[in-house]
Amino acid sequence: MMNITYNISQKWAVTLCCEAEEKLELRVAKIVEYLDKNYLLKQWAISDLEATGNYGNCLTARCNNEGIFQVSTVDLLEVMGEEGQVIELDASSIEDGEELFKILILDGVSIDLLGSGEMMPLTVLGKYVYVDKKLFMWYGE
Repeated sequence: MMNITYNISQKWAVTLCCEAEEKLELRVAKIVEYLDKNYLLKQWAISDLEATGNYGNCLTARCNNEGIFQVSTVDLLEVMGEEGQVIELDASSIEDGEELFKILILDGVSIDLLGSGEMMPLTVLGKYVYVDKKLFMWYGE
């Protein structure tokens, strides 16, 4: 395991550049797996979810009923790996009351990733563009 530290005041935001034929769920799964392995993030707060597929539908219904709820990394990866599509997602990893990472999927075509500390490697993120973190009210240095 890599020993990665993060400084929550050093925040960044990127929009991933996806190819037309690329399955965005696989791209998000790769990021979630990296965060799980390197940051040991085991829980995600879901505040918006619209997904197809058996488990995706189940969690979408839960989000509609409960609003914000917690899922494990395993559950999030299951939704990303099943047959179906994630159309909307707002998932945050929170540790000690601080939001460390946020994954936003919009309209099933756009992925924004907000993070704290060092940027993830290009091998994990793939092609991306930096965006103004203040657009997401994601403040830091």
